[in-house]
Amino acid sequence: MLDIAFKDFKAKKGRTAMCIIGVMVCVLLIGTVNLVLYEMESGLKGDLGTVNGKLYFEKNGTSFPPYASIIPESLGNEVLDRSEVNHDKSTKALFAPIQGSNDTRYTMIVGVTPGKEQAFIENTTVTGKSSLVGESDNAVIMGSEAAKTYNATVGSDITVQGNQYHVIGIMKQVGTGWPLTIDSSMVMSLPHAQSVMEMPSLISTVIIIPSGSIDSAETSLQDAYPSYSIYSQNDTQKTLDDNLSQIRIFMNMISLFIFVVSVIIIMIVMMMSVKERTREIGTMRAIGTRKRSILALIIYESLILSLIGGVLGIILMSPTFSILGVLMGASDVNFLSFNIPSAIVTQVLVIVFIIGTFSGLIPAYLATRISPIDALRYE
Repeated sequence: MLDIAFKDFKAKKGRTAMCIIGVMVCVLLIGTVNLVLYEMESGLKGDLGTVNGKLYFEKNGTSFPPYASIIPESLGNEVLDRSEVNHDKSTKALFAPIQGSNDTRYTMIVGVTPGKEQAFIENTTVTGKSSLVGESDNAVIMGSEAAKTYNATVGSDITVQGNQYHVIGIMKQVGTGWPLTIDSSMVMSLPHAQSVMEMPSLISTVIIIPSGSIDSAETSLQDAYPSYSIYSQNDTQKTLDDNLSQIRIFMNMISLFIFVVSVIIIMIVMMMSVKERTREIGTMRAIGTRKRSILALIIYESLILSLIGGVLGIILMSPTFSILGVLMGASDVNFLSFNIPSAIVTQVLVIVFIIGTFSGLIPAYLATRISPIDALRYE
């Protein structure tokens, strides 16, 4: 049956090519939409990991990153002195986003107490030095994305919004998709961050490493400071879900629409094929070909068209996503180096299989209904 299917493709090259292109475009769009959503989820889930095992003491109504929170530094000192807080590992912190002059993405200034950088960067691998202790006031540890934005290397001096910084370390990339806060950060001493941002005696949050149970520490601190928020990993998960819920619905609607269009395209082509081959199918029936074989033939053709278009769509997903990145302002795009996650490839292949099967069902059923006598009379 497969040889008959390929013979029909050769005989109707124009129709076959148009069908493959249509499926390719549809699969490309579905894959790119899902890839964008995957990258966004990856970035936000990375921020969820950044908060894991910690509490962020901040102003009510803020979230992560807590740049919208402004609290007195004296209050931060008070929180650090509480028994629920591991004073040696916790730190006051100032978060302040700044816009790069050569990039549309923001960089997050993160001011922390020198010697307590691990409260924010945890065990992230750092090339160069991972501590600000003993360094100059303008020393910074750069996140991977921030380093790319300012072409920073270990030991180099960079200028950001008129201020000069000395790069002592660069963190290895943490996220696998949408830039994370830690990847876009520029970690410096808290006093210098306060000076640069003109926010003396003010902080955004206290990054708390609990001295005991994280749940009991959260409850105790919330009871002691009811007018402030104790932001935990559960709160980050809620923020992630809230941010993605509407986007996920919108993306899924787009994917569903494209899926329906793909099914209709192949169905129309296969129905045209059945109509054009009425005499041929009738002859096959007259010489004893079973209905099941005719059904399989049409579905095979539909699946082959879907598979060819799907594979081409997957191949083109990487450069398409890179082009999308350029349009969104990315300046360091390599059109050939982006690796598509296996989960997305598997998802697209399943969609291709479903498209090929469903779009071939009706034409295949119509083919089995062709009467040999009527077919031989067909002109």
